[in-house]
Amino acid sequence: MNGILWLVLFGAVSAVALAAFWRTHARKKRLSAQRAAHKALLKEERAQNKEAESAVSPEAERNPQNPSPSFPESKETAGPVFDPSTLRPLPQLTAVPAPVGVRSDAVLLWAVFLARLYALAATCRLRLEALEDRAGGDADILMAHKQMQVVNDRTAHLEESYQEELDCHGEILAFLDQLAAARPETAAATVRASLLHRAARTEAENFLEAWTRDTQNPPQQVAKAAFFSARLAELRADLSLALARYAIALRLDPRNLEYLRPAGNLAHFLGHYEEAGAWRAALERRIRLQPGYNLAVLALAQRDLAFTCLKVGRLDKAGPLYKSAMIALSSALGNNHPEMATSWFQIGEMQESQGALERAYSLYQRSLKMLESSLGLLDQRLCPALDKLASLSLRFGRDKDALAYRRKIVAILERALPPDHPLLADNWSALAEAYTKCDEYAQAERCCLKSLKINRAIHGREHPIVEAQLSELSWLCAQQGRVEDANRYQDEAENLHLALIQEAGAIAETARN
Repeated sequence: MNGILWLVLFGAVSAVALAAFWRTHARKKRLSAQRAAHKALLKEERAQNKEAESAVSPEAERNPQNPSPSFPESKETAGPVFDPSTLRPLPQLTAVPAPVGVRSDAVLLWAVFLARLYALAATCRLRLEALEDRAGGDADILMAHKQMQVVNDRTAHLEESYQEELDCHGEILAFLDQLAAARPETAAATVRASLLHRAARTEAENFLEAWTRDTQNPPQQVAKAAFFSARLAELRADLSLALARYAIALRLDPRNLEYLRPAGNLAHFLGHYEEAGAWRAALERRIRLQPGYNLAVLALAQRDLAFTCLKVGRLDKAGPLYKSAMIALSSALGNNHPEMATSWFQIGEMQESQGALERAYSLYQRSLKMLESSLGLLDQRLCPALDKLASLSLRFGRDKDALAYRRKIVAILERALPPDHPLLADNWSALAEAYTKCDEYAQAERCCLKSLKINRAIHGREHPIVEAQLSELSWLCAQQGRVEDANRYQDEAENLHLALIQEAGAIAETARN
């Protein structure tokens, strides 16, 4: 009998191992095919857009005697927006209208910006899925999640992200002008023309990184080159490289306010709180030393430093910094300014971390009311407070309140985001959970179906999220007495799982033979 039990146990473990092996094998095959299709489509799109790219060079038209030099093909492309599950263009995303006032001869065209951002989102998703299929690599997976978070935030705030990239390109062009004037024998002028005419960031980033490593260059010039190469790395979501380059810039020019703020923000976001605390403290000190400093600027620096102190448990420092910042912000900006709302939100997080959940709840409500008063009822900046209130409402057993908050979040995101955005999938799923808590199973099913549709488009039909949502749909249908639909969804989930196991067995048998 013991031998039979051991055989059964061995068989179960083998089945699990084979399923994991097949999932990895199938995902690798799909990723390889997707990348190949992606490259082919990008090549085709570059050929189609060749004429359009030349129109981005107004200086060349005005100066026919000094035409632009020919550049090597950039690794970046202005290609179309892709559906990451099929790698076909998504017309509803490419049709996103440009913000009012965008110039047709801007350094970075709106269409190029959109295509680049959504292609980056697809790449980050594929990378995250590939890492999740591998055993171990927790640090890599965490970084991939951070990258995905950054890209999702940029696609959720397109106009702000576009303006940020325009500003960055303008500053780098001015710096490349200085380098070309200082050392005409270098490729600075050529790289500048490339960035101006084709928005080719890769060439500019590589040039600036090489300038950083050239020991013949003046330290302050090297620091600025490191800073701008960090900015470009951050724009393409290479966050660890960006942080390392910010560190180089600050090592060479540690008192530069222009470097301290973004470096501290990125270090805090990545959880490098020691570096973030040091840089944010240096920023706060440097602002104080400026004659006639702006009170609101100092207050924001104090609040950022307080937030980092909060994350490392230094409540003795965080409390006084928050108090000082709040007094200054109230005096400089008024009590209903969004920055005041952000401050109350962070203090709410401090209270929540200490276990004072009711106090945190009231502070999140206060932050939300301020934001609604200053920004309106449909601004995306309301979502973090709404999410906190929904989560705490569920913990308190206030299911109806949680449902109301979740519905507001989805209403805001539906208005602001493309219909296949991953944040929408997550929030449709959260709304389904809230409806389920309130025993509104038909509404929960509707939300779950919407989330499933997006997740299938993003991850494909073989992803664990898809299997889990099919099982959830089966349960919701059963709660409504729809046995046939419940069985259909459950059969679909089980068939998907069994198919993976059977295919894994076939692969293992082939390997043995």
